[in-house]
Parts: sequence; C-alpha cells; structure tokens
Amino acid sequence: MTMKDCFRLLLLAVACVCLSVAQQSDSIPGSLANSSNSQESQDSGLSLADQARRLRRDHSEERQMTEDDAKKLFAAVDRIVNFAAQDSGFPLHSTVKRRMISPDDLEKFEREKLSKHEYDERFERSELTMKKFGLLPRDFNLKEFLVKADRTEIAAFYDDETKIISMLNTIPFEQQEPILAHELTHALQDQNYDLQKWLRRGDTSANVNDESIAARRAIVEGQATVVYLDYLLARIGRSVADTPGIVYRMEDPAVKYAIDSQLMHAAPMILREWGAFPYHDGLIFENELLQSGGKKLAFPEAFAHPPRTTHEVLQPKAYLDHQAIAPIAIPDARVILGSEYELFDSGSLGELDVRALLWQLGTRTLADDLSTKWQGGSYAAYRKKSPAAVASADLRLLYVSRWSTADAALRFAKFYAKAVARRYETATPATNTACISGDCPLSSTLISTEEGPVMIDLWKDNTVLVSESFDQASAAKLVNASRDLTQKSAMMFPAQQELGMRLDAVPAFREFQDLVGRELVSTVYFKSIK
Repeated sequence: MTMKDCFRLLLLAVACVCLSVAQQSDSIPGSLANSSNSQESQDSGLSLADQARRLRRDHSEERQMTEDDAKKLFAAVDRIVNFAAQDSGFPLHSTVKRRMISPDDLEKFEREKLSKHEYDERFERSELTMKKFGLLPRDFNLKEFLVKADRTEIAAFYDDETKIISMLNTIPFEQQEPILAHELTHALQDQNYDLQKWLRRGDTSANVNDESIAARRAIVEGQATVVYLDYLLARIGRSVADTPGIVYRMEDPAVKYAIDSQLMHAAPMILREWGAFPYHDGLIFENELLQSGGKKLAFPEAFAHPPRTTHEVLQPKAYLDHQAIAPIAIPDARVILGSEYELFDSGSLGELDVRALLWQLGTRTLADDLSTKWQGGSYAAYRKKSPAAVASADLRLLYVSRWSTADAALRFAKFYAKAVARRYETATPATNTACISGDCPLSSTLISTEEGPVMIDLWKDNTVLVSESFDQASAAKLVNASRDLTQKSAMMFPAQQELGMRLDAVPAFREFQDLVGRELVSTVYFKSIK
C-alpha cells in the first residue's frame, strides 16, 4: 500500500474513531470528510483484504512534485517540527537540515547503507537456533528475505548520522506532512538525547544488552507515532491523550496483527513480531504512560528512565511498578557431559519470542493469552566438536522457561509437545524412564524424532525444561543437574539477549521494521475502525 493510500485511510480512521468516542465534538471538517467518506461508501461491499488489494492495484505512478510544492514542503518542516516540539515537550535546539531526494537517490542511499554491514557469524548462529526452535522454517533464507523487502514507499526519513530529514519528491505535499511529524520527532529526540549514543551507549556497558536496546527503540518509535497521530487528530481538536480508543483498538483480537500485505504474509511470526514491536508495542506502551502520568512521563521521563527489557514494554504495569524478571540458570552441558560438546549459542527466549513461537506453531489466541504469563526463559544450543559446517539438525538444545501460574506452565508444556510434530518430519511418542527420586516432575513427555529424542518436563515450581537431540542418558544427567542446587558449578546464566533481537544487528532488518511500521499505519488503523 502506498503512502497516498496510507494517508487517506489513516485520515478516515482518525475521523471515525473520534466520532465514536466524542459525539459531543463539532462536526468533522469537510477536508477530512469528503473523498475519504466517499471512498468508504464505494468500498462498503468489499472485504477489507479486497479493499487493500484494490488500492494497491489501482495506484498509478506518482508524478514528481512541482517546484512550488517542494518549496511549501521545505517551509512546512519548520512549522511541523515546532508542532512536534510542543507536542512532545522536547525543545528544538537548532534548525533541522532538510533535502529533497528522488526514488533513485533513495535506492542508492539504502544500497550504500546495507553494504556497510556483513552478515556476521552471530547472525548465522541465531538463524540456525531459530530454525531448531521452529521459529523459522528449515529451508527459509533469512538473509535473502530481508534484502529483497521492497523499500520503494518511503516518504520521508530522518538520518541520525547526517542529522538530515530527507523527503521524497514523488510524494505529494499534503501526504508528507503527517509522516514529517513522525520523522521530525526523531530529530528532536536526537537533538536532546543523541539517539545513537542513547540507543546503544557505545555497546560497551555491561548493563546494556540487546533487550534494553530493543526496549529503547520502542520508546523512540512509540513517541514518534504518538506525535504522528496527534498531528492528524489536531485537525479535529483532539490528541492521543484524550482519545485513547484509537490505540486501544489495536488490542482488539479482530484487528491485532491484521496487516494485509505480501510482505507480512511471507514473513514467519518471529519477523512479524519483532518487525512490529517498536511501532505497535511501543505505541501501546507510550499510550499507557500518557494515561498514567501524562506527557512528562511518556516523553522526557521515558528517556531519562527507559524500560530495561522488552517485557516491560509489552507489560507496561511491570515498568510502572518496577517489576523485574529474574534470570534463569541452565545446565552447562560442557561441564556435565564432558568436553565433546561445545557451546554454539545461548541467550533468552523472551516474551516476544515466545509469543511468536506460540503463534507460529499454535494459534494467535493462544499466543496473545499465554505469552502474558511468561516469567523468564533461558536456552543453550550445543554441538559436538567438529570442523565441519553446522546445520540446525546438528544442534542439541536445552531450554528452561518459567511461568506465572501452574496452569500456564501446563499449557505451555502441552503446546510444546504437540508442536514437535510440526517441527520434525517424524515424531513418535516414546516411553520415558520412570522417575524414582524424591524430586519428580509433574509430567514428563518423550518424543522420538529423526534428530534424536525431545523431552519436555513440567515441574512443581512452574518451570518447563526441554531437551532436544541429546540422547536419553545425557538428557537425564542434564535434568538432574538442573534440579540439584548443590551443583552450582554445573550451571550457567546465559546473557539475557533475546533470540529475535539478534536481528537488530542487521541494517536490513531495521529497514524491514520500518516497512512494517508503515503497514501498521496504513492497514491496522484502517481495520481497527471497521
């Protein structure tokens, strides 16, 4: 869907939502009610998916902006950045540099940016781990998918390296204004906090990990999306702060994640979840702060005291109440089983990763409900020492998760066991060795696969321990070590680096997130009002 379609549909969404929550307001200005409402009437007989496809099919090639429109757009930057400064509370310290670019310029800029980064070994290891978990299909080419994502519909963007706002000369003036409100909010954030430094802190602090970087990106994009909506809502005298329904409707199961595009239909859930996270969940988080403490809490205080984990973004109450998720120890196979094994990858399967897994191999309803009961999870992937190239089938996996209730832990254990059949070509229930110790799991499931046994144990402390591809004897040793508190030397605490967040190290994935963000404003908001 093009930015023209995005603009028209979002105006329609804003108008309809405001009517539903503020009947006492004045009538909507004609500029918001004419062509949009007319089109709504014409489209009333079509499904939402058909409407979206028709909009894309009927779209004709954009013409280059006239010289007068280009001048007006350049002048509008100052007006819009002043609106963003007042709306966010972030002072404007200097004039924002601006430039007009063509689609060819944009393509060249993106190509140069992507060429600066190579797909490193860590990215490749993470991809194999995702495939072992079932988060990615075994034959999915992650690198190719990210590189081929279409980037032709960018209207404007702020670059925190050059400090320049770039505007595309083929997008009409009036359609770029709200996009500029979003992008110029980034310019204000940058002037006040130095985005590159604030987002990554130089990647040298032991207190800053991938989770905190992801959480901070949600603040950056969530705030900018609030200003984006406020710019549109201001035309009818409202704002997100006094019209929370426009955000809360995104949580409706009927519209949540309902992004109708070829890009998203082709993406596994791990990419869809992490792609939407900064925009979708960042906006919802910022809306919660707005309702709890106003703009001071949602804007400057969120930068001064950002969430530490993605869990705090997904569960704003955890952030507001300063709730922390304790890291989970996991058996170290190198200590317990000997030197034939080496650590291939380790980290956290965070709440967002779990939500993606539950939806990828289960249902959306299960994902939305059960993921909120997540209370921590660590994994470690091993392989036998070998100079040969490694594939996901060569990995041995240990995964321990913790849940808020006994029922949630039981549901996850059952889900994981059922999902094994979807992840392996052969999956046959097997007989497990009976437990005769004083500390036995509530349930233990053993499944034989072509890559070795999968064992799922449910424990009384609401934890689920999974072993994959270790032989039964080795798996039993690992289970005993996980339950024996005296074997502290045999345990390790993997760095709390969420598996899906590893993608953020690749510029192509961050570009993919931007594409998902544009789909959210053009489709999810539209569907949320129907």
